[in-house]
Amino acid sequence: MIVYQDTVKNFIDQCNDAELKSISEIVSDDMLSKGLGSFNDAQINAWQNSLPAIANVLDKCDLEDDVGIAIEYKIRQSRDRIDLIVYGTDTENRKNVVVIELKQWSSVTKTNKKDFVHTFGGHGNDDYWHPSYQAYNYINLMSNFNEYIQQNDVKMTACAYLHNMDSGNSILLDDLELFPVVKIVPVFMKQDEQKLAAFISKYVRYGKKDILYQIENSRIVPSVHLSDMLSEALKGNGFFSYDQTQANAVSEIVKTVEDALYYNEKKAIIIKGGAGTGKSVVALNVLGQLISSKYGKKRNAIYLTANAAPRYLYSQELIGNDYKKTAIKNLFKYPSIFKDTGENEYDCVLVDEAHRIFDYKNGVGIKGGTHIFEKIISSSRVSVFFIDEDQAVTVDDYVTIDRIRETAYKYHTRVIEGNDLELTTQFRVTGGQEYIDFIKDFLGYTHSGLKYILNRNYDFRIFDSAGEMMDAIKEKDKLFKADDKSGKCRIAAGYTYEWKTKGSFRDKEGYDIVLDDGSFKAKWNLRCNEVGSDYSWLNDPDSVGEVGCIHTCQGLDLNYCGVIIGKDLTYDDKKIVFHKEENAKTDGASGIRKASDELAEKLIRNTYNVLLTRGMMGTYVYCEDEGLREYLKSLCI
Repeated sequence: MIVYQDTVKNFIDQCNDAELKSISEIVSDDMLSKGLGSFNDAQINAWQNSLPAIANVLDKCDLEDDVGIAIEYKIRQSRDRIDLIVYGTDTENRKNVVVIELKQWSSVTKTNKKDFVHTFGGHGNDDYWHPSYQAYNYINLMSNFNEYIQQNDVKMTACAYLHNMDSGNSILLDDLELFPVVKIVPVFMKQDEQKLAAFISKYVRYGKKDILYQIENSRIVPSVHLSDMLSEALKGNGFFSYDQTQANAVSEIVKTVEDALYYNEKKAIIIKGGAGTGKSVVALNVLGQLISSKYGKKRNAIYLTANAAPRYLYSQELIGNDYKKTAIKNLFKYPSIFKDTGENEYDCVLVDEAHRIFDYKNGVGIKGGTHIFEKIISSSRVSVFFIDEDQAVTVDDYVTIDRIRETAYKYHTRVIEGNDLELTTQFRVTGGQEYIDFIKDFLGYTHSGLKYILNRNYDFRIFDSAGEMMDAIKEKDKLFKADDKSGKCRIAAGYTYEWKTKGSFRDKEGYDIVLDDGSFKAKWNLRCNEVGSDYSWLNDPDSVGEVGCIHTCQGLDLNYCGVIIGKDLTYDDKKIVFHKEENAKTDGASGIRKASDELAEKLIRNTYNVLLTRGMMGTYVYCEDEGLREYLKSLCI
């Protein structure tokens, strides 16, 4: 969102002319006019102090008067706002954007949290993200999600300006071994006005007003390939954290592991976050740092999830990126491994999708009465639970935040949690929090009467025919296959159709899902164990004509997801009605048919919450119940 935008000449005049309205008043008015009233006196003082300081630097730059300036630019995929942007073209007519992070800090000291420093900032004496990492995050976030930047070779550059800090206090910030990103995102101090001016002038010389508007109105398109991200993370390099909350969670977990081992303690960390808020991003970054020797001794850490789909996907993505199958299997584990583990056997267990962990089960080599969840806490020095209670989809999904606290107490384990460890920004779905809130309201988590505006930043469509939706998904899959061999566009459905073809392959006759008076026919997805333990339905280029269920889809990111809402969800008498009896008898995993009405309603609601938030670029919907279909249409404008 563009909050303040003007030319460099007007900006400098506004900062220097005492007879005009102060720059802080101008920015405050612009913030309020855009509905951004979440700023206080400290923020106003920061504008009044920092903006004239950077204006003085810009006055020393070799810039044309029409070079563009933006203040408090709000990134569409984040809650973050960028302090200042300078944009235009260089002497070779190349488009450039320079992001400048402004800080009023006068001194910093070292902290044990990686990529953080300790200073007096916005919330007192505390650990704060190093400003170079903060600025680096901004340009990466914009570059990796903005189609205009990707397709027009817009160069994104960043730096930090600490205009109150003398060079004598900058030793910590200049430590390239501790903060290697400073090599590409430099920090400039109080005495570095000329250096900063030269840095800006290197990238921007002439104005080009439409650059910022093109960026603002561009489609949000993810560009980072999962395999590269995973590979770099597991080498200890990490891929950039999307916001400061994620970066804080990564640093807090790594620091807690080191402290727990040093002081011989047991700790459990609760990381809350809804669908698409980056729980797996944090978990994989932590795993890479703990198993790498770059930051000290290698730690015995594993990534644990009850969802088979992401484990298979990670395996396929990582093979060929310097990782062998055996190495991957040693990192990505299923909960059943804890049936025989001893006390504190692992330094750290990262439990992704923790809400899916069962309490105890027979089968898969587990004796009845074995409390897997308790064993996780008992067997790890530090257990980390990434949890979203609104994604529990079976009666065996046992772990809740309250149960983590209770079990941790039983095993003399200190629980670490708090608002600073809650992930809230939506990164998977390019429709952002607006779309997530709409889906939550539609499914009845909230009752705010939200409407959804179509054709903005997200491709959301409601189809009258399941066949037409399948055709549209297949077409999208073809488009994405240029970048990814599987296309990652698929259809998923609520488990309301019997699995009649179970045990058969694609070339066998028969169908599981028949709709549109018989014109739409499809099979449920192949069973993983029929084609090998490393099979990934999403990565299979021939699976686009099959339908995935909740047990296949949870934990996966699709480019486009078509969702068939079955007869377990209908609309009658001005309200949504849940029908547990419509759940398929062959769905032996969820237990919905035999659950209480209250629990069944929760599980059905959670199932569709998961399915409707899989698609990064778009979600297509077909409701078998016509009343529900028309109701959903009425919510869209």
